[in-house]
Amino acid sequence: MTSTSEANSAQYDSIVVGSGLGGLSAAAYLAAAGERVLVLEQYSALGGSSHVFRRQGRWEFDCGVHYLGECGPDGIVTTIMRGLALDDRLNWLPMDQDGFDRIIGPGFEFAVPVGWDAYLASLLDAFPTERAAVYRYHSVVRRLGESAGRSAVSSHAAMGRALARSGRAALFAAMPFAAFLTICGFSPRSILALSVQCGALASTPLGLPTAAMAGFLQDYVGSGSFYPQGGGQMLAAGFAEVITSHGGAIRTNARVRSITVADRQVTGVRLADGETIAAPAVVSDADIIKTFTELVGLEHLPIAHRARIKSWTMSRPLINGFFGIEFDTATAPNSNYFAIPTWDDAKSLLSLTRMSRQLIDGSGFSSGTDWARQMAARQPMFVQSSSRRDPGNRRAAPAGRSTVEVQTITPYKPELWGFDGYDLATGEYRTSPAYHEVKKIVLEGMAERMEQAFPGSAATVEIAELGSPATQTRFVGNTGGAPFGLKVSVDQFGSARPGSSTAIGGLFLAGTSTRWGPGTVGAMLSGVYAAAGVTGRDLVTEIRSGAVIADPSALSPWPADFDPLATTRGIGAQPDRGRRR
Repeated sequence: MTSTSEANSAQYDSIVVGSGLGGLSAAAYLAAAGERVLVLEQYSALGGSSHVFRRQGRWEFDCGVHYLGECGPDGIVTTIMRGLALDDRLNWLPMDQDGFDRIIGPGFEFAVPVGWDAYLASLLDAFPTERAAVYRYHSVVRRLGESAGRSAVSSHAAMGRALARSGRAALFAAMPFAAFLTICGFSPRSILALSVQCGALASTPLGLPTAAMAGFLQDYVGSGSFYPQGGGQMLAAGFAEVITSHGGAIRTNARVRSITVADRQVTGVRLADGETIAAPAVVSDADIIKTFTELVGLEHLPIAHRARIKSWTMSRPLINGFFGIEFDTATAPNSNYFAIPTWDDAKSLLSLTRMSRQLIDGSGFSSGTDWARQMAARQPMFVQSSSRRDPGNRRAAPAGRSTVEVQTITPYKPELWGFDGYDLATGEYRTSPAYHEVKKIVLEGMAERMEQAFPGSAATVEIAELGSPATQTRFVGNTGGAPFGLKVSVDQFGSARPGSSTAIGGLFLAGTSTRWGPGTVGAMLSGVYAAAGVTGRDLVTEIRSGAVIADPSALSPWPADFDPLATTRGIGAQPDRGRRR
């Protein structure tokens, strides 16, 4: 690994700002392709929203990697890792084939299985009185999902060809998912049940295009649901190994103040401490709006681009509750759960819309505690257990105990969360009594959703924490606490999202705001496209053809007790590991 002193004086071929999975994927492919690359991460550990954290030396929580599709022999995730010679280091654990997701509510369960035919059978079993609606729904989402694929979003032309392949299903592609479900003929209760998975895209069915939901289903129903053995930090650790073993450098605790530009051409970066580092190419995996408005500066962009950036809308924040429990989830199915607490809001389409505006938009509340109580009692939530998905990972939880993460979408509004007027960068907001009261109420609601998924677990909580929108903003730097980047909407979906290149020469983009996002798989693929832009090579075609870009002999062996978090934390002050090619 290149030392800090070398990084200070070196001239790099490229610099990657941010170490989310998009940035790390880009940096790994750049290093493997022979570029002298430097990764700059403002936090103390790599991974961005995908990193893990530990508590009390006994618990490990996965912030963002909950499940992945495309991990089969021909999947794009497998292809990306094979191209970096990492395919034999990352083992993909399959989730329950008969129900990797389970949608549960009072008196109701719908298991989402792998395989489109199995999905249809499960739909018919869960909605026996709405068979005609089920057949309409399944036909459209299957055709849209199977016709697209990750490569379909690379350009407007590719998307057009994908829609043409889907035939009449293309008529529904841009329709809001809730409207599509209504046209299919589903009841309000069934619409609620089928739309809760939209939360996995940090979206609601009122705005999410049907094509986006079909793409989500294709990722998992179509290709299977997997989890990386050893936890989500294994992804960051793998990318970091390729970067450092191929001559690249990584510096954590390195905050970038600006991306320097002259005559609409990147010249390098300037750090918060005043240090400048020159490079002809920069890949930004930072928040996309902050990339242009704060790091680059709108004055360096053409007028049309400035207007487009000002029109962008970020996705809704995802909040996470983390529970360490004296309860063994190993007896439960290896599934994620979407827990619906009540059907009271599913009396009509109007009541469903009202629920979304009240709980997710935060409209109509005069105090944060009033909103929090309603949200805790009524909002569906996503419940998963990292220790269940990977029972062999003893870092996750002590024997006989489990870690559970509960996630849902929320309004960013600081006045509801109790941090209005506080300095988020310094963490001053954490002194607000209102902030702590709102968090307490929301966390209690999350414990109730956990109880739905794992009956008996709520009485065994040993540790509980909540990551709020302020937490996301402070640690990851996301605008409005939005970890999934730009909102997925008709005007910000697929090829309507930014690509890897920009109007600034030498500036490239990676991450969940690009057309390959949101989500873990999209972020990693965006990094390969960014590296392709920098190098001028069609890396995606190369690796799909079986090419291995990295040098397998350069990679260090991982010991049996390999700790991915320890190897990706505090990098930059460690001893020089040298260049191994």
